Amino acid sequence: MRSWLLPAAFCAGMLAAAAHAESYYVIVGGIGGQSQYEERFLAQADSLASAARRTLGDDSLVTVLSGAGATREAVTAELERLAAIANADDSVAIFLLGHGSHDGEVYKFNIPGPDIDGAAFAELLNAIPAGRQLVVNATSASGAVLETWASDNRVLITATRSGGERNATRFGDYWAEAMSSDEADANKNGAITVQEAFEFAERKVADSYEGAGNLATEHPQLVGDAAGSFNVALLEARLATTAELEVLIGELTALEEQIEILRSQREELDNEVYLGRLQDLLLELALVQREIDDIREAE
Repeated sequence: MRSWLLPAAFCAGMLAAAAHAESYYVIVGGIGGQSQYEERFLAQADSLASAARRTLGDDSLVTVLSGAGATREAVTAELERLAAIANADDSVAIFLLGHGSHDGEVYKFNIPGPDIDGAAFAELLNAIPAGRQLVVNATSASGAVLETWASDNRVLITATRSGGERNATRFGDYWAEAMSSDEADANKNGAITVQEAFEFAERKVADSYEGAGNLATEHPQLVGDAAGSFNVALLEARLATTAELEVLIGELTALEEQIEILRSQREELDNEVYLGRLQDLLLELALVQREIDDIREAE
């Protein structure tokens, strides 16, 4: 058992850090061109948005641009907004869904009106100061940006390994599925890391082609060192655990305050009464601390 004074300092530090850092999610669904693709991309965007809002617990931190609203002007304005409000302690996750194209030189993300090209998008990404970034480009031909969008503080995922893989991808469907999948949660801690989500989606893509007896026309890629430590989604079970932990930390803090009040009254109380109350409070504190430790060890 740790000293009862340590958890309060530890929790205060963690809460201060959490209060200082913010997370932002941006989901962009491009045009489908055909009704089957329009429906797929809209479903992917909706699924990702639900997972993002569940994970962040604040709708204002999740931006969804899809359909007619996913114009170059709207995408540019949103990324410029993030560049203005984010700081080095923040994290940003950006998801691009839909079709992409590559003519051998230039990659373009297909959106309503003028497309946005890879170089322009890279400039917008590089202007965002967030210290932890995730960019998932689930479009066809997305592998064309593997080198130009890579950055030391960024995990970059593409649905294809090159600009030459131009067929409509399946990766976006499985990535969206991973955000709410117990199966994707490999270590069963209620949190989906980028690495877990990628491995789940990569495996599902491969299985889908193999099961149909088709040659795979997409090969997902991941670059970046932080994929294993970047939690991209929290499952309902983890949120319940987090809520329980917050309640217990509140109880712990209240007990510590009661102990301090009791100690300030030591001269006014009979020694036996004082020691009896102190023993009861310390025992209750130890039990709450044990519950907190058990939850943290299970994560």
